[in-house]
Amino acid sequence: MKIKDIVKIKGGKRLPKGENLQTIPNQHPYIRVRDMKGKFISLDDLEYVPDNVFPQIRNYVVNENDVIISIVGTIGLVSIIDKKLDNASQTENCAKLSGLDYIDAQYLYYYLASDFGQEEIRKATVGAVQPKLPLYGIENIEIDWKTRNERISIVSILESLDKKIQLNTQINQTLEQIAQTIFKSWFIDFDPVHTKAEALANGQTLEQATQAAMAVISGKNTQELHRLQTANPEQYQQLWEIAEAFPSGVDEEGLPWGWEERYLKDVCNIVYGKGLPKNKLTEKGFYVFGANGVIGFYDSYTYEKPQVLIGCRGTVGQVTLSYPYSFVTNNSLVIEYENSCVSMYYLEKYLSNINLKEISSGSVQPQITIQNMSKVKILIPNIEILNFYSEKVKEIYDKRLHHFYENQSLSKVRDLLLPKLLSGEKKYVCE
Repeated sequence: MKIKDIVKIKGGKRLPKGENLQTIPNQHPYIRVRDMKGKFISLDDLEYVPDNVFPQIRNYVVNENDVIISIVGTIGLVSIIDKKLDNASQTENCAKLSGLDYIDAQYLYYYLASDFGQEEIRKATVGAVQPKLPLYGIENIEIDWKTRNERISIVSILESLDKKIQLNTQINQTLEQIAQTIFKSWFIDFDPVHTKAEALANGQTLEQATQAAMAVISGKNTQELHRLQTANPEQYQQLWEIAEAFPSGVDEEGLPWGWEERYLKDVCNIVYGKGLPKNKLTEKGFYVFGANGVIGFYDSYTYEKPQVLIGCRGTVGQVTLSYPYSFVTNNSLVIEYENSCVSMYYLEKYLSNINLKEISSGSVQPQITIQNMSKVKILIPNIEILNFYSEKVKEIYDKRLHHFYENQSLSKVRDLLLPKLLSGEKKYVCE
């Protein structure tokens, strides 16, 4: 059966000449190929059609359960439109396949994302210099459109794995928000410091000021802290020690007493990653990090422990924490911290809260050099607070890494099952 017998196919629309997308959210998100990072569209870096421009492209929107496919550039990326992006605008570099319900949209996605579907997409692609997947090519893609019950069963099996992957991803996003909240409170807003200073200024004792800081750090009120002291004295004592370690005032520059700003180059070793041609990447092995995260695998690694990376070419200023036993390319700067007073947890968060794009150089192709990074200053709190912070967030980072590895395993199982289910090699339950 051909795809044109199953769905309606329509291209997208570019913005009118002279008009640009905006980063300020409104009711008109615009889906680009770069937003197609998986089964569903990534909401992280969406841009939006200005309100006054949308009426000119309003006939080129996608709806829930539409399947979209990239037709130029990186051809063959496939995503499903969910409820969050119903009525979003669609780039001219994608085509939408519409008219399906939830189950059939899922099945079509899995088929097109499989080796079978990708081979059909390659056959339908035209042009040697500038390849393109034309709409008439999509129309004639052959698809094994199984019975309704078979489609339901296949989707049920594969979707159960995807839902677990999605849940882990959502948990990791929540953990990331928790880590950011702690960091901002302690090292940007200086909440415990200001709380202690205010308490002392109001005539309270140092003990009362420390208890006030405990409330800010833990999010508990006085009664809850008393209950914690009775129920879990060890946890209460640890909380007391954290609050006690914070200074009780700031200097003339607004920094907590005893804390100082130092140049990053005087705290850490800043080096470039190692060159690695793209044709050397493999399908398995050790993770390879480019300027914007993992780009593939290689048969050796450059760092045994996770490292704080900064995209220095391409995606400049992107801060990433690598995985254990990873290869880092020269599209990233490595901020080596092992012989410094700061942990990777503190360093990664501190640099993530700086707009590093501002220090990039080069107008045609922006880049961040070691010399650029030498201008960056980093706040160095007292060692007790640094240690308490690392202890507090280590569990968060460990959980995130565990969920990442679990997702990798689940993805491998799904990708192994997918062709077997579609070919009939793997039996599925159906009525």
